[in-house]
Amino acid sequence: MSINSQAQVYAYDSSLKMPTRDLYDTEVMNMTLRAYAETAARRSAYFKQYSRMAAEAYNEENWYDAIKYANSALSLFENGQQYYIRGYGYESLGYLKEAKKDYKRAKKLGYYDAAQALESVNNKIKAQKKQK
Repeated sequence: MSINSQAQVYAYDSSLKMPTRDLYDTEVMNMTLRAYAETAARRSAYFKQYSRMAAEAYNEENWYDAIKYANSALSLFENGQQYYIRGYGYESLGYLKEAKKDYKRAKKLGYYDAAQALESVNNKIKAQKKQK
């Protein structure tokens, strides 16, 4: 029976009192780049999935799920449409201050419908203040 072991010998850094690796070790660099690429691909796939689910919940007027899925999508990437969906969900549930924040962010990210929604929610907030 033979044991095949490949031990790598690293330079020893006497000031750190530990072995060091070659900074330009291409195998490690390639592994790292592959890991980053795989992570980015997974994040993108999850973002698309959560965005689709948020849009479906929005279309079905299921505001709690729309907010939940938009939150999940926004935890991966900033996106104007997702801020708009979450803001609309908040507005529909009566959380006008949260809706206003999301509409502002969606507008800043260039989502076209957010400007009109922001104006509408501002008018609702003013009307509430007048009633008090």
